[in-house]
Amino acid sequence: MKKGIEGILSKLDDRDWFECLLEEAFKKSKEIAKIKHPNKAIDYFYASWAGDCVRQIQYSMNGMMPEDGDPQGQRRMDNGNYVHNRYGEYFKLTGKLVEAEPPFKKVMDGVLVSGRGDFIVLKVEDTKVLIELKSINSKGFQNVLTTPLEGDYLQWNLCAKALDFKDGIVLYENKDNQDEKHHFVTFNEDEYKRVINDFILIDKHNKAGTLVPKPEICVSPKWCSARGFCK
Repeated sequence: MKKGIEGILSKLDDRDWFECLLEEAFKKSKEIAKIKHPNKAIDYFYASWAGDCVRQIQYSMNGMMPEDGDPQGQRRMDNGNYVHNRYGEYFKLTGKLVEAEPPFKKVMDGVLVSGRGDFIVLKVEDTKVLIELKSINSKGFQNVLTTPLEGDYLQWNLCAKALDFKDGIVLYENKDNQDEKHHFVTFNEDEYKRVINDFILIDKHNKAGTLVPKPEICVSPKWCSARGFCK
């Protein structure tokens, strides 16, 4: 019955064959992404959540965020992955790439944190630095010419704590024209404490079965899918 209806609808579709092929390809890519990263409850925090809204983090780790059904959003994420792969090849050519995507999953101040750096490279012999790479559009690129975005630094800082680094770089590539901008950064214990204290607060409320207090001012991006039900 279902295949019969699909057949009728396909005959009524006025798109050309290539538009249909693209839609099928994008749909299958999105399905694979959902299998790799299912929307389910987890008992650990992602390092990439550093600096995010505490409510958004709690919703995410409890599997409460609505599914992102936008294939274009998936393509943006895929492009970001390709940028990381490309820079990995660049660093490899220099002979100074120590490790790409060094992973960690460890208890930090009583909460379990999972994540990975982007690259570890040699500065000079026996001196390694941790690199955080971000791709960003032209408008956003203008905002990182003098300093990295706070959330990007906080993510690097948390990974630096987990991987035992004191120095590193936050590197940006303009996804529109491939301009590059980088900032030398150092580990800051106070900024680490600010992030980990948010995680500790969320963990406390998760265990109590309560919602973490909502921030007085919503700091989440306009595209936050929790905006419709976060009260």
